[in-house]
Amino acid sequence: MRTLNPAVKFIALLAVTLILAAKHDPILNFAVFLLSMAAILSARVKPRTLALLLLPILLAAAGMFFTGYRFHAGGDMPVRAEILDIGSSALWNGLTQASRVLAYAGAGYLFALTTDRLLMVRSFQRQFHLPQVFAYGLLAAWGVFPQMALEYRRTRAAFRARGIRVFPVSPALLKPLLVKSVRWSEALSMAMESKGFSGQSRRTDFDPVRVRPRDWLFLLLTVGVTAAAAALL
Repeated sequence: MRTLNPAVKFIALLAVTLILAAKHDPILNFAVFLLSMAAILSARVKPRTLALLLLPILLAAAGMFFTGYRFHAGGDMPVRAEILDIGSSALWNGLTQASRVLAYAGAGYLFALTTDRLLMVRSFQRQFHLPQVFAYGLLAAWGVFPQMALEYRRTRAAFRARGIRVFPVSPALLKPLLVKSVRWSEALSMAMESKGFSGQSRRTDFDPVRVRPRDWLFLLLTVGVTAAAAALL
C-alpha cells in the first residue's frame, strides 16, 4: 500500500466512499472496514497506534448505532425498553448508521496511515496539476511543524521556570507561537525568492512520480469489487 501512487489511491478510496454513500448495507460497510484494517496492518502500522486512532471512531459508531436503533422509521416516543431483534428495522438501521462511520473512517485511515506526505504532494502536483506555490507551501509548512512543537515546549518550560501555570491551549502560550510562525513564514518566503523560485516558471522533476500498471490494477480492483458487491447485496 505504501508504494502505490497517492493520487490513484486517493481516487480509488474516494470512489469507494461514493459507492458506500449510495448503498445502505451494513454488510458491505463492515466488509470495507475490515479490509481497510487488514490493509493498514499489512503496511506495518503499529496495532497500538491503530487502536488509539480507532477509539474515538468506535465511540462515534456506538453513538450512531443507538441513535439509529432508537430513531428509526416507525419509532415511537417516549423511550422504552426493547429486546434486540436481529430482523427488526430498528437494529438494521442502527447497524447501517454505525457501519457507515466505520467504513468511512477505515478508508480515511487507510489513505492517511499508508501514504507518505511528501510523496502525496509530489503526486498531486504531477497527476492533479496542483499549483507549485501551493505544493511547496505545504512542504514548507510540514517542515515548520517540528519547530513549532519544539517552540511550544520551550515556552511551556519558560512559564514553569517562572512559576506561572497556564493551560495547554492558553493564549499566553499560543501568542508567541503565532508570532514565531509569522516570522518563519516570512523568512521562508525571502529564502525562496532569493533562490530564484517562481511559481509561474516551468520546472522539471529529478524523480517524477508516475502512474504504474499496478496503480491502475489497484484502482480497477478496488472500485470494481466494491461496485460488484454493492450490486449483489
